[in-house]
Amino acid sequence: MSGPWISDPAIWVLALPALAVSGVLIQMILSLFSCCGSFNIRGRPVRLKWWMIPTAGVVCICLWTVVVLYAVLR
Repeated sequence: MSGPWISDPAIWVLALPALAVSGVLIQMILSLFSCCGSFNIRGRPVRLKWWMIPTAGVVCICLWTVVVLYAVLR
């Protein structure tokens, strides 16, 4: 690693989608404990399906892996 990686704009271009997916994943997991089993995206309720949490988890892991690999290997 050379220089401060936190000030690299490419890190933020990669990290912002990862942060967004992480937030949606947290919302999905927390909605499991609500009575209706739905979460909100842009103010609209979305009912959870069986595949949503595993898919969001895999996408989250992949995006964070890309961010970490970019930060380490740049």
